[in-house]
Amino acid sequence: MATVLQISDTHLRAEPNTPAHRDPDAALLATIDAVRDVPADLILLTGDLSDDGSLPALERLRQIVGQLSAPIMAVAGNHDDPRTVRVVFGETDTVELGRWRVLGVESVIPGADHGAVDLAGLIQRLDHADARPTVLAIHHPPRSPSTNPMFQLIGADELLAALRDRPQVRAVVSGHLHEAFEQHEGDLQLWGGPSSYYAITHVGTEYELRSDGLVGAQVLTLGDDGSFACERVARSLGC
Repeated sequence: MATVLQISDTHLRAEPNTPAHRDPDAALLATIDAVRDVPADLILLTGDLSDDGSLPALERLRQIVGQLSAPIMAVAGNHDDPRTVRVVFGETDTVELGRWRVLGVESVIPGADHGAVDLAGLIQRLDHADARPTVLAIHHPPRSPSTNPMFQLIGADELLAALRDRPQVRAVVSGHLHEAFEQHEGDLQLWGGPSSYYAITHVGTEYELRSDGLVGAQVLTLGDDGSFACERVARSLGC
């Protein structure tokens, strides 16, 4: 069995503890406290790691998350500069954990809130690897409770069709919405992770910031028998 801890949408800025009225550093530290006892084999960061694309924000994030003493794999979000993410967290986009593979997928379109993937490149990666159970980690979810254009992944239908044809892909985990959700495409599980920072509720094209929504992290359990499970961990709201 392997355990992956997913932390998403931390939105740190170059200047620590800003904005003061909604402190992303304090929110992240509260999330770290909430998951400190999780025996993680991998920390998975699924985008919007910074709010301003800055190097200092990402370096501070790496230092804070490094308290958990597990390897880190990071994918960029629409608020990030993917090149800076790679400078701070390395080029690794594939991690093998026992019988499982965790594969990071880039979805950033520079200057845009919505995302897209290089589907041909992703198919090539999947088809050149062995058929062990696989989790894809991406910032923009291919399906979600939102139909607002800024929260969409362009080409989602084609991506999901390709994944359904590759049953080794058991789950897709994502960020971006600041809302935890679960959906299914046949046997493929789609899990949206909460933000460590603040919560949003989505209904169709409408969305609303929530002071009482779930904020925190997700714990992904990858079974030796090929099973996949996800559990949410809420952080303290009094950070």
